[in-house]
Amino acid sequence: MKSRPKIKPHQTTLIVAALATLVGFLLPVVQKILLPLQYLNTHLHEFSHAMVAILTGAEVEKIIVNVDGSGVTPVRGGSLLLVASAGYLGASLFGAAMIYFAKTEKGAKSMLGLLSALLFWSLVVWVRGDVVGEAAGIGWVFMLGLLAYALKGQSLMFCAQFLGLQQCLNSVRSLFTLVQLSTSTEVHSDATILYQASGIPPMAWAIGWSGFSLALVVWTLRKSWSPASRRAG
Repeated sequence: MKSRPKIKPHQTTLIVAALATLVGFLLPVVQKILLPLQYLNTHLHEFSHAMVAILTGAEVEKIIVNVDGSGVTPVRGGSLLLVASAGYLGASLFGAAMIYFAKTEKGAKSMLGLLSALLFWSLVVWVRGDVVGEAAGIGWVFMLGLLAYALKGQSLMFCAQFLGLQQCLNSVRSLFTLVQLSTSTEVHSDATILYQASGIPPMAWAIGWSGFSLALVVWTLRKSWSPASRRAG
């Protein structure tokens, strides 16, 4: 019988740090400290809305990232079902890609550089309306580029996977909050928009997105940490 591969110290540290951050989101004081991570998640969330809107033939008016970390992306046309679902799912997919490709130093550097370039493009083309939200986006463009340039080896891979895991967990945290709010159809959210369009209860949308994000985290961590995957990388 084959023994299961042991979890390495940096992998344990990554899981503990991610879970600690998730717990911290429940504490108001810690939420303010972790707001920069929320800004990154919101930029990727709204960018996902905008990209799917364009791909489905819609016109994107702008992206707004507010000082409290919330965001909105008004669009005209396109597929409402796909565009409204793209925010939470898109942020989780970005996070999963960071986790998976950061199994190697080259992959981690490429993912951080790619995210920096995408955020820069989003800022130039779409992000408007809130100075703090725009400044946060500019800050992350430089931060991601700096991390890709300055870090090496295990530190670089850990950082990229940590940020990727934060995107998935932040989406899950947002979705569980959405589950609580979705008992009221008067709350403005992606789930209530889809409820109005499809008749499927907001709770069902929120639970579905949460399950997808959690499954994605488990799958990508197992794939990126498996011995076969590391040899292939």
